[in-house]
Order: sequence, then structure tokens, then C-alpha cells
Amino acid sequence: MGKKKMCKVILAALLIGISSILAAGTADAAFNTDLVGQTAISSFGEMIGALEFPPAADEMDKVWVLTDPDGDAAFWWRREAKPGRMFDVYLCFDAEPFVKAGLDLNKLPGDMKGMLDDRGKLMVGKKLSNKPLEYSGEITPLASFEQIVKLDRESVGYHAALDHYGVTVADGFLFEWAKDMSKNDKDIVFVVDPKIFIDAGVDPSKVEGWAYDKVPLEDARGRKFEAYKFLKPFDLK
Repeated sequence: MGKKKMCKVILAALLIGISSILAAGTADAAFNTDLVGQTAISSFGEMIGALEFPPAADEMDKVWVLTDPDGDAAFWWRREAKPGRMFDVYLCFDAEPFVKAGLDLNKLPGDMKGMLDDRGKLMVGKKLSNKPLEYSGEITPLASFEQIVKLDRESVGYHAALDHYGVTVADGFLFEWAKDMSKNDKDIVFVVDPKIFIDAGVDPSKVEGWAYDKVPLEDARGRKFEAYKFLKPFDLK
């Protein structure tokens, strides 16, 4: 290889390296100045601290499991990378109240029907970023949640009407928590889209343990509207 060609190769490699460093620096700066994301992290930590039972580490699935005070519903989020894992965040909740209210399990969407496990739990979730988790210290429930905010920011949002932050695990399915628990009587809320259950035979007024209410929302353009949801709220303080 000629000297001139070698210089061009070295210059190209240097430019690629510089671009990578600049991109990483820009991403870190955006993360550190993201007020919604940073407050979501701090309020998530406060919420975890108020739980009677802290999130448990599931060694098989490499996730954290936050179970509601009644033991009927749970929020799972990834703790470590696991090859072949279908989803990185889940809502998991008892099927029995929906079955008693008329649910025909055979009428559920195929992907959801396949997530009915041997404990009678329905599971809904989604795959997040394929980027690797990058911990700088101990792997804790909060550190793993911080990874979601850093690597999958669009999955974490703010619900102004209820003053909640939340993780969207599927379209219409969320786990939410209060920005300030001292000012909110709904410190955590499991949110379930009722449409697929109603389409599968459920009478929404008969689902025990879940409220069926209109929730104020905003679309991507900031326009306000209301939609019915199944809600399971808890006051932790």
C-alpha cells in the first residue's frame, strides 16, 4: 500500500473514531439534560422505596419483578441481557377476574393467548432496544430502570392528567407511578387496554379488582381526549 493511500486509511479511521466519541458525548448530554427522563428515574426510585416488598430478581428470565400489594399484577423489566428473550418489559396479571367476567381465552389475539402461563397469568410486553446494558456500578432495580430511560427513552412518558410517569409495555398497556406520592393517592397504577377483552366476551363492569373508567389523555399533537381503561391503582403511603 502506498504512503498516500495509507494516510487516507488512517485519516478515515481517525474520523470514524472522533465521530463515535462525539455521538456518545451527545447522547450522554441529551440524557443528562432530559428533565422528564431524570424525574422519571428519581420518582421511580422513591416509589420503589415505598413498596412493602422490593422488586425481586428473577434469575431465570434476568428481569426485575415488581408485584402489586394484592399479588394480582406485576411489572417486569429487564435486568441483564438474555439471548432469545421475547420481551424486555411486561405486564403480568391474573386471568381469572377476566374469565369470570366472560372472557373466552380462545378469542384473545394469538400473541396474547400464547402468553397465558401455567399460573393463570396473562402477560403482555414488548421488545425494547437491542443495545447492550451498560452498568457503572451495582445492578439494582433502579439502575436497570435507568437503562430503560437511557436506551429506550420513547418507552417512558409523562401522563400530565394524573401527574404520573409510566412505561408503555404495549399499545394501551402501561405501568405508571406518581411523580410525587405525597400529592397523589394513586402511587402506582397498572393500566390495561379493555378493547381486546371486550372483543373476547368480557363485560367490563364485572371484572373484579379492576376499575373501568375514562382516562384523560393527549395525542401526539397535544389534543385532549378520553378513553376507557381497566385500572388497578394503589396508594403506597
